[in-house]
Amino acid sequence: MTIGDIFPFLTLGSLLVFAAPGTRFKGITAAVVIAAGAVVAVIAGVTAIVLPEATGGSTGWLPGLDALGGVFALAVAVSGTACAVYAVGYMPGHAKGKSGAQTGLHFASLVTLFYSMLGVVRATDAYGFLFWWELMTLSSFVLVMFDAQRKEVLHAAAGYLVLMHIGFFMLLGGFAATEGGTAFFAGQGMTVPAFLLLLAGFGMKAGIFPLHMWLPVAHPAAPSHVSALMSGVMIKMGVYGILRAALALTPEALAAMGALIFALGAVTAVFGIARAAVQTDLKRLLAYSSVENIGIVSIGIGLGTLGRSMGSDFIAYAGFGGALLHVLGHANYKTMLFLGAGSVVAAAHHRDMNRLGGLMRRMPVTGTLFLLATLAICTAPGLVGFTSEFVLFDGLFGAVARGELVAASAAGIVALALTGGLTLMTFTKAFGITFLGNPRSCAARDAREANATMLAAQALPLAGILAGTLLYPYLVLENADALFGARYYAVPTIDTMITVEWIMGGLALFSGLLLGLKRWLNRRASAVPLRRPTWGCAFTVPSKRMQYTASSYNRELQTMWGERGAERQVRELAEEEIFPAGHTFSTEDKDSTARAVTRWFAGGLRRWTARLALFQTGKTNHYVLHALVLLILILVLSLCGAL
Repeated sequence: MTIGDIFPFLTLGSLLVFAAPGTRFKGITAAVVIAAGAVVAVIAGVTAIVLPEATGGSTGWLPGLDALGGVFALAVAVSGTACAVYAVGYMPGHAKGKSGAQTGLHFASLVTLFYSMLGVVRATDAYGFLFWWELMTLSSFVLVMFDAQRKEVLHAAAGYLVLMHIGFFMLLGGFAATEGGTAFFAGQGMTVPAFLLLLAGFGMKAGIFPLHMWLPVAHPAAPSHVSALMSGVMIKMGVYGILRAALALTPEALAAMGALIFALGAVTAVFGIARAAVQTDLKRLLAYSSVENIGIVSIGIGLGTLGRSMGSDFIAYAGFGGALLHVLGHANYKTMLFLGAGSVVAAAHHRDMNRLGGLMRRMPVTGTLFLLATLAICTAPGLVGFTSEFVLFDGLFGAVARGELVAASAAGIVALALTGGLTLMTFTKAFGITFLGNPRSCAARDAREANATMLAAQALPLAGILAGTLLYPYLVLENADALFGARYYAVPTIDTMITVEWIMGGLALFSGLLLGLKRWLNRRASAVPLRRPTWGCAFTVPSKRMQYTASSYNRELQTMWGERGAERQVRELAEEEIFPAGHTFSTEDKDSTARAVTRWFAGGLRRWTARLALFQTGKTNHYVLHALVLLILILVLSLCGAL
């Protein structure tokens, strides 16, 4: 019996949850089972990347796991452990009124989702891959459905399930077109029709535009630790499929498919962050931000594929390397952001940033961790978010300097720069409106810090955010040949990256020293405190209505999108009212852009379902006839050799 044989037993560990008494002990049981799998995944992932020759066949910690799957196994391990620990502290308050069977099913599904993702990245044949893929979809559906008594949650879960199975059938078609997925797992021989089917199926899971419709709906509806796990790593399973399919493309298909992925990535990145910037729902903002980050990863995959088509190791190295670094980095800081948002929701009981504010004084640890994750996603040097985009920019500017892919690289530079600027605006809003200023509601005023378990879970990804700045580049870039077959010397890129980080760190330290010197000189100049309120023409106390809200923060961008309704008065003031009183105000956000994007899909789906409804006669004999016709069809196709 090899070490890898423990994987089936760990997967079946989800059943132990039902034997545990009470919500907290069920959560602890699930966290222990997931943590055991995370240890196996980390050891197996690092071994597969660094020593790929030692992980083949049925040996190793996770049999079948190769170097590429090892990167995604690391992401699953970090995010899965943090979310499982967070659920131990979060669910007892969130699951009030739920039965033991409901909470047991929830935690069992959490364990199943974790191990099904590991099953996806270690699968070596189509049947195993599709089994784990479907199990991943069903378990995540159950997790999203936890609060199904709310109508919007039920609709979100049902829509998610339908779209995921549309994607599943596309994967079936793609594998069938490659003789049972032979090309996909062998890493060669992928034709254009098969790749397009797989791109659509995997893109549905990843949330690539315009297949992203489920993501900003399902993520806010799910419990916060589920949102973190889905956004942090589950959508990366779609990225894993796209990347593996791209690496298997035939030489003739590389240029066209690389350009397609690159263009889809640029559009997805800009669209996702532009939509995130105008959101007032904190979790919906983070969900659209995940769409943007999937776009950045797709830009890297597209760039790497174009590099392979030209035989340029430098471009392939920068594209694929930047994409994999972004997968690891995003798994850390987006998990941390969603868990922080969950603590805010648990404390204030709503996600509307227009009703938050002033939480930094009431939730200082959560606010500090959210700020660090915000700096990481805004690519501050010294944190993990900086590394991936630096490698992508290095590849794009290097391609222009070499005279290779000049037009595409220039477009990628513009897309990444625009995305970076909008990301900075979006997350200064998310942090500033939520944690700074004055409370805008009684719930925000009375909010209290999250419990120690939830805080510890939020802090777990911080290790990756800090250490990953050096660890991830060495892990990915130094092993580029094993990961994606590009041979390029990694040290110059890493050295340049470290140099930039040292310079920026020095500037930050110098600015801090100047600020400290200024305060010291002020105290020395006068014993009287110099910090006094600014004279405000007899105005002394600001109110909550005299500060920016999530809607007013980026009103100009909303106007560009055609959005309306930011903070309008519900009832107009009458002209004869000299001293108006008793009026109420509200914030309304009309998501007209999202409706415009999805109208074509919803309309087409409605028309097709209306046609299919003709078969729903309500008569049993008709349904028996349908089954008989299907059986006859299967028999005929089998006799003809089609099945």
